[in-house]
Formats: sequence, C-alpha cells, structure tokens
Amino acid sequence: MTLRLSQLPLMSICLLFVFSAQGRILEYETTRLKSTAGAGVGSLLVEESIFLNPAAITFFNVSTFYFQKVNTEQTQDNQGTSKSDAMSFIAADTKGALKGAVAYTKQTKGQEYRQTIGGSMASAMGKTSSFGVSYQHIEEEVLDENLVATKEKYKKFTLGVTRLLSPSFTMGIVAIDPLRERPQDSKVLLGFQYVFQDIISLMLDGGADYKTGLSESLVWKTAAQVKFLDSFFLRFGTYRDKALKERGSGAGVSWVQPKLTVDVALKNSKLEEDDFLKQKGEKIQETSFSLSYRF
Repeated sequence: MTLRLSQLPLMSICLLFVFSAQGRILEYETTRLKSTAGAGVGSLLVEESIFLNPAAITFFNVSTFYFQKVNTEQTQDNQGTSKSDAMSFIAADTKGALKGAVAYTKQTKGQEYRQTIGGSMASAMGKTSSFGVSYQHIEEEVLDENLVATKEKYKKFTLGVTRLLSPSFTMGIVAIDPLRERPQDSKVLLGFQYVFQDIISLMLDGGADYKTGLSESLVWKTAAQVKFLDSFFLRFGTYRDKALKERGSGAGVSWVQPKLTVDVALKNSKLEEDDFLKQKGEKIQETSFSLSYRF
C-alpha cells in the first residue's frame, strides 16, 4: 500500500497522541535528587523537604527561593520517542522555631500534565531530633488507551523523622502516603548519610510498602557525593523501585556559593510495562537545571 504525502501530517499527529498516552508521568524530584537517583532520606536538605523528608529542614536557619527546569526524553519499546518537561518553584523559611516550605510544580507530557501544590512543616524534638509533615495536592490529566482525557485529584501526606547520630552520621525515616490515597505510592523508607572529613558523603535508602511483600514493593537507593575545589560537589547514584517497576541511575554537579547554588543533573531510568500503573516499557533520560538563592 502506498502512503500519500497528504496523509503524513495526520499520521504524525496520531503517533504523537499514541506516544503521549502510553507513559506514566514520573514522580517529581529536585535536581539534587535526580543526581543521587532519589537517595537522601537521611540527608539534611531544604528544598527537598516537601518531596522527601520534611523533618530535615529543622536543622537550618535560612530562607531560600528555588527554580528548576527539567527536559525529558522518553523512548518507548518498539514505538518511538516523545518529549516532556517540568518546571517548579520552591520557597522555604527556616529562621523561626517552626520551619516550613511551599512549592508549585507543573509536569507536562504531550497532552497530559500533572500540577502539584505542596507544603511542609517541621519542628525540633530536642537538639538532635526533629519531626515534620508534608502535604501535596495533586491534579493531573491523562489519556487512556482510547485517547480519552480524564482528570484526577488526590492528596499525598508524608511523615518524617530525622536524627543526628553524630556530627558526621545522620538518619531519617519517612512514611509516604500512609493514608493510601494511591497504594503504589505508599511505603516506609529508612535512610542514612555518612560524611567523611567534610569531603565524601555516602547515602543509602531502603524500604517497602508495609502491607505488601518485599518482593513486590522493595525500594533501594544509594548515592555518593564528593566535594572538590572548595565550592563544587559531584554526585552520582543508582536505584531500584519494584512498586513503580523502574530502575536507573543519576549524576550531577553543584556549584555552591554563600547565597547562590547552581545544580545540573542527568538521570536515566528504565520503566517496565505494567497495566496497573498504566505504563509501557520505556527508557527515560532527564536533564535538570536549577538555581537556589539563599538569604
């Protein structure tokens, strides 16, 4: 059968819709988290408090404003490649007794999108421990296999605890989505970070959904950070998430000044086909850039 030139634009549009309808929108991560493949439950972080461990923000005394841009290329098995992007703004204030942050993120993939408005609060429990809670209101529009758009709104709570075991060793634990709004998101993670002579940091996270077996929901993430030339940080990590049927690795570099931080990261992931998660098998490459201003 001969394909007419006049049919090519229509075919291109149809293929674009097929590609955009067959992939899951990824969970949001900051540039730093992409460079460590998501590891950092036991790390002391500010902007990540809404999306990882809300308790970690307690050990800071600073205000920040954060902007991030992500470009993503998704290659589906035996089909083709589609592009998506994300943008986020995060503001945090940790100068008072009650620490907190707010965030807005928007992720788009073809005709689909996810919009998140979130916040976190944390407070100290003594000199070496803290407790925090974060909340995300998520609205998304996705296409099903028949290219019909459906909208969904849901919320996600995260409870977190951070403890300083020593000046160089920290521990964190988080309960993600304990209300089980979406069962595939629910899990408990335990994380550790060890810092050697303020130059090398090692991170390890692990956990699972407490209502299912380890073979179905095991998550592990490991990463390392190396400081060089006084103001640069090189990070790399790898992960496996059986609940979300994905695995991958990340790498990135940060330039840190007293008030300004610039982060760049590259993350590669592989998603397995799964009907429950509404995802096809695909390879994903994310390029992320962010600026953080502290005052």
